[in-house]
Amino acid sequence: TQILSPGTHFDEKILAAAHNNYLAALNRNGKAYGLAVIDLTTGDFKTTEIGTAAALQTEIERLKPAEIVHPAEDSHLKESLTNTRAIINDHEDWVFAKDSAEYTLRDHFGVRSLDGFGLKNRPSAIGAAGGALHYLVNTLRRDVTHLNRLVFYQDSEFLTLDTTTLCNLEILEPLTRDAPNTACLYNAINHTVTPMGARRLRDWLTQPLSDACAIRSRQQAVETWVEDGPRLEQLRECLRQVRDLERTLIRLSVGTGNARDLLNLRLAIEQFPNLCSLIDEALHGTSKLELNDASDWPLLSLLADQIKELPKLVALIARAIVDQPPLALREGGMIRGGFSDELDELRAGTKEGKEWIAKLQEKEIQNTGIPSLKVRFNNVFGYFIEVTKTHLGKVPVHYVRKQTVANAERYITDELKKMENKVLGAEERSTKLEYELYLQVRESVLEHLREIQQSADALAQLDVLAGFAETARLHGYCRPRVGNEGVLNIREGRHPVLEQTLLDERFVPNHTDLGGENQVALITGPNMAGKSTYIRQVALIALLAHTGSFVSAAEARVDVLDRIFTRIGARDNLARGQSTFMVEVSETANILHHANERSLVILDEIGRGTSTFDGLSLAWSIVENLHQQLGAKTLFATHYHELTELAERLPRVFNLNVAVREWNDQVVFLRQVVDGAADQSYGIQVARLAGVPAPVLERAKEILSNLEETDLTAAGGKKGGAQPRAER
Repeated sequence: TQILSPGTHFDEKILAAAHNNYLAALNRNGKAYGLAVIDLTTGDFKTTEIGTAAALQTEIERLKPAEIVHPAEDSHLKESLTNTRAIINDHEDWVFAKDSAEYTLRDHFGVRSLDGFGLKNRPSAIGAAGGALHYLVNTLRRDVTHLNRLVFYQDSEFLTLDTTTLCNLEILEPLTRDAPNTACLYNAINHTVTPMGARRLRDWLTQPLSDACAIRSRQQAVETWVEDGPRLEQLRECLRQVRDLERTLIRLSVGTGNARDLLNLRLAIEQFPNLCSLIDEALHGTSKLELNDASDWPLLSLLADQIKELPKLVALIARAIVDQPPLALREGGMIRGGFSDELDELRAGTKEGKEWIAKLQEKEIQNTGIPSLKVRFNNVFGYFIEVTKTHLGKVPVHYVRKQTVANAERYITDELKKMENKVLGAEERSTKLEYELYLQVRESVLEHLREIQQSADALAQLDVLAGFAETARLHGYCRPRVGNEGVLNIREGRHPVLEQTLLDERFVPNHTDLGGENQVALITGPNMAGKSTYIRQVALIALLAHTGSFVSAAEARVDVLDRIFTRIGARDNLARGQSTFMVEVSETANILHHANERSLVILDEIGRGTSTFDGLSLAWSIVENLHQQLGAKTLFATHYHELTELAERLPRVFNLNVAVREWNDQVVFLRQVVDGAADQSYGIQVARLAGVPAPVLERAKEILSNLEETDLTAAGGKKGGAQPRAER
């Protein structure tokens, strides 16, 4: 028996292969929040310290744990978890205290200090990690011997994406429930072939790198496979055979696995030599790359070194486990003949006994003259002789009645009883011995637990890199240049999701030039023209570049950013008492408090949730703040054409617009972003496309004409003597 909880179960019917199943633990020490997450199904164990409650909430949203534990008496932590969907459990406070948590961790890992894990002077992280481990061991009684590595990570190592940005850019899932699953970045670029790779891709997309050297290292690995298509396909075919090595190994480690897991483990490890050979050939076998120094490809070399070939273990499993083992462990049939002399003898005895019993039926038919006599077996009564009631008069006196059924009587004889004991005893001993042999093989596997886990980690990374290469080859992605000078230049950039889902028209690529004197781009143009698509695609290209992937452009220079901020769309949060406009300005306030010259800011329609002049005033002031105080690279899509005057007032603000053409009172969207400002929004023409009735459209045109000349009366007519209003 075992205690089940959402964050610690191993039920494959509930687990999603492409998602980690995390148990999270929270702790607070002073102003720092500690967060630790454990996935028992893969052996992942990592912890961090976070400075604010908002950042903690963002990280929880990114990781999406199934279960959260926290100190019972910390009410502040409870309040910060109001928006999570995870099951929340409190736990004894003392286990999160630094001293007790440190003892728990040191005892588990067998070390005298936690400094080697990067936890020196990290009391909040230590408390969270120790609390999580204590909860697993002492409350849920879980086996955690496979948790042999603890990783401490920091926000500064990664490009920060808050919850709003993850949602607005549709990185992991579409914004709307009725959208197809392919309408998000994850599914658009996911060409991994193993569940391990799929899980790692989610991590990389939600935690992009912020170090140029690390990004270039991944890029070089991707380029190696892009330039060698045939070898890339061989690599991906080998990876397909690996399947979910992480969870297979952990099932064996915690005792929930079976002989099929041993078989799958063998099939996976058998691919290791082929994978290492393919990496070596890719590094040194092409005509273009004649260098023999593996340091030119540090990441691929490192991954190859992590993959440990285990030929003796493969041979052991191959000798021990049949090619098609049963699911059940205690019913026999999983150990291959020839592996154990004792097992072979028991099986031989069982076979001879069954052959004797089969011959007994023929002998008894001849001796008794009962043609319908049968020798049968069931799990309750064992072996017996069955005689139909028609022939009961011919039953010999030495038959001992054992059971009466509807149409027959069942008997046993001394001779049959002795053979039954021999056969069933041999079967029972055989089944028991098979299970013992299975355990011996499993223990041999677990002696190599750390090596196989390291190999699985390398294969997950290799799968993502190969998937990036496959995406680049399929969709014509380029390798972006990466530096630290604050440049963001994209030539013929495309939206990586929309270009794959667009069916009715050809996707039109566009250029982007941000950095230096081009800091804030004000983008005007009609509704439906593609302003939002354009600003999103720039953000997605920047994000992809930070993961080490190639990007959807003909050419790109994407220098390292610290954060990507977005304020897109109109939505309310009624559960928290927030109107559409309140949500809009709250997200904007977050940007203005945290953005800097290394950030990329994407703004769409700031100020539209309030009155015209309120909204325009706010939008104007926000642009000035971004330009003069924050210095963030900004793409600002707007219908406030008055804002275009800022390009003449502020030196690093410039205008872009999405080109259209008018034809027979219709608007034709060219989808091309060009220099300069638009002078109108074509809202009435877009309303016609949406099916608004003609009388409404005609009246709207009349009112628009009056608005462009003067103010209106309450009835929609002209007000005499009024001064012209600013063009909108």
